[in-house]
Amino acid sequence: MKNISRTILVGVAIVAAGCTNIPGANLGGTFGAADFLAADLPGGDFNAELAKQYQGLAAINATKEGNWMDAAGYMDRSNAAAAGGVTPWDPANLGVGGDAASMFGSVGSTIAANAAARPAACAEAQAMWDHWLEAQYQAPGGCLDADEIKAKMDAALAACGAVAGDYIVYFGFDRSDLSSAAQGVVADVVAAVSGIAAPAISLVGHTDTSGSAAYNQGLSQRRVNRVANALGSSGVNLGNVTRAARGESQNAIATGDNVREPRNRRVTIELGN
Repeated sequence: MKNISRTILVGVAIVAAGCTNIPGANLGGTFGAADFLAADLPGGDFNAELAKQYQGLAAINATKEGNWMDAAGYMDRSNAAAAGGVTPWDPANLGVGGDAASMFGSVGSTIAANAAARPAACAEAQAMWDHWLEAQYQAPGGCLDADEIKAKMDAALAACGAVAGDYIVYFGFDRSDLSSAAQGVVADVVAAVSGIAAPAISLVGHTDTSGSAAYNQGLSQRRVNRVANALGSSGVNLGNVTRAARGESQNAIATGDNVREPRNRRVTIELGN
């Protein structure tokens, strides 16, 4: 059965002449492509996430385009990423100019600067960059929609480089309403995720140690909900927004019990993962 499958793979690879093959495409790799596509690759750090992204591109080439040689090329990139190092394709090496040539430096620096903090988003940005170059490399008459892929790349790149650190909304004592300063932070978050259809946002609410632990748990939840509602009212899609309430259990500033500390009364907002 396996021999038949391999024969079919080779046949498909040979006849997939409608698209120009990507760098690294190879016939030999098609023999292991089916097993590779069926593998459950672990996520985690940037290299692991990138390996999963390249596996996805291999699947697109194999199942949607019937181009198993390109699938083998992305399989090799996936394996190299998992082993610890793959950089975005240089458009000059593919003979691609225009916007891609002018964007190359900034794309690479954005991914490199944020990969450790937001591995999933940055891995998707790199994979979509390579996929976008693939679409342009195959044009005219290629098999891919370059504009559609670029839209995905732009969204992933925005998530990858959205923020250098967390946004923090602070609250008054025993309050969950948003001050003008807090509203300004929310506005900054809205601007940061503008253009991203379903941004990944993590909201975590905290209190100081004044009051009972049970009361503070509820207060931290009310603060989280207030920030989430403010984001939603500003047009942010809340589908990928996660909410957590930590009460007084994770103070930014260590204090004793029943201490009013304004720096502990907060909701942290993290984008991109």
